Amino acid sequence: MSLLKRKKYFKVLIKKLQRHTNKKWFAPLLGLLAGLDNLVIVIPNDGLLISSTLLVPKKWFTFALNVAIGSTLGAIALASIVEFQGLPWILDNYPSLAKNTQWIFSQEFFDKYGLLFVFFIGLSPLMQQPAVIFAGLANTPLHQLALVVFTGRFIKFLIMAYIASHSPKYLKKLWGIKDELEEVDIKT
Repeated sequence: MSLLKRKKYFKVLIKKLQRHTNKKWFAPLLGLLAGLDNLVIVIPNDGLLISSTLLVPKKWFTFALNVAIGSTLGAIALASIVEFQGLPWILDNYPSLAKNTQWIFSQEFFDKYGLLFVFFIGLSPLMQQPAVIFAGLANTPLHQLALVVFTGRFIKFLIMAYIASHSPKYLKKLWGIKDELEEVDIKT
C-alpha cells in the first residue's frame, strides 16, 4: 500500500474512532496508535491527542499518559529491530529516510549529544524515529532509551493535552465564540 493510500486510510479511520472518545478502550488505543507511529511514520499523534482532548477535556491526563507510554513502547520496538537488523533494514524499509534533512540533522546531533538529543527530540514536534534509530544503531541500553523517550514525550503530551483541555473556556472568555465551539461538539 502506498504512503498516500495509507494516509487516506488512517484519516478515515481516525475520524471514525474519534466518535468513541468516551469509551474506556479509547485511551489505550491512542497509546497503541502512538506506538505504531514509530514503525509506520504516518499516524498524527499530536493531532489525535489534541482533538481527542478537545472532545473529552476531563481525560486530558489519561490521554497524554497513554500516548506517551505507547510512543515509548514503539520507540523501544523500533530500537530493538534496528539493533538486530542494522542499517540495511532501515534503508530497505524507509528508502527516503536517508535523504531526509531530519535524518542528517539527527545523525550529527546524536553523535554529539547522545541521549540528551533523544530527550529534546521527544519534547519537540520533530519526528523521533531518526533519533531512536541512531540510538538503536549505537546499541544504547533499552532501559535508558525508554526512560529518556518517556520523559520527553510525557512532558510534551502533558503540556499539549492540558492546553487543549483548557482552551475552549479561554476561547469563550477571550472571543465569545461559545456557539462556534458547540457546533463542533466542544463543550465549554
